Amino acid sequence: MVMPKLTVSNYPEMLRKLSTATFFVTIGCLVILRTVEPIDGALKHLDVFTPAIPIFGSVKIPFGTFLIAFVVAAVSESIRLHNKISDVFRIRSEFDLRWILIPMALLSAVVLTSAQFEKLRIEKRRLVNEVFYAYASSTAGRQVIDPHLITQALTTWSWYWLCAEAIAIIIPTAAILAFWSQFQWVSGLLTTVLVLMLVMRVFRADCSMYAEAQVREILSDNGRRQRVVAIFNAL
Repeated sequence: MVMPKLTVSNYPEMLRKLSTATFFVTIGCLVILRTVEPIDGALKHLDVFTPAIPIFGSVKIPFGTFLIAFVVAAVSESIRLHNKISDVFRIRSEFDLRWILIPMALLSAVVLTSAQFEKLRIEKRRLVNEVFYAYASSTAGRQVIDPHLITQALTTWSWYWLCAEAIAIIIPTAAILAFWSQFQWVSGLLTTVLVLMLVMRVFRADCSMYAEAQVREILSDNGRRQRVVAIFNAL
């Protein structure tokens, strides 16, 4: 199995990292679920189709476990699970407003009226593309600011979303185990969720730091600053 890069420099690399992590998290959850006899018995109907699948050298997993983990990983990538999580909890929406658009307006000395600020909130997706991602894109050939800053930010976001997707798999697993009264596993999984949430706060703080650095570099060029000011003033 070819492992994805831990440090990612573009969006496709991040998606591969997330789907691979989701695959292994799902395998871990299925291993625990299969300690419940009825669940293991049901999955054994899939195991008979092919011998155990090698994933690392001599390490093999039953076909039923592999198949379900593969499907979960494929679906999570195809539907952009991290984006769905972000939309539900307004993670990127609030981040873009608080750590990108408002700082850009302040640092570029733009004075927004209350009506303009409200329009900024409503149109933040368009605005963040025009004043930020136009210069901080991870797409090769479109990078205007220091690519190292972009890589640092994207890598940190990838770890943040990895934790979020893991939680999205672990919580249903804990619910299923609770249904079967496997509370020793439930407590362990919920503790894992709590730890992941704390780790996410650390990554979120780092994302804020990298966003500030990118904003400052964008505005360090007078031409870019003037274009940003013009976009804000047009609100």
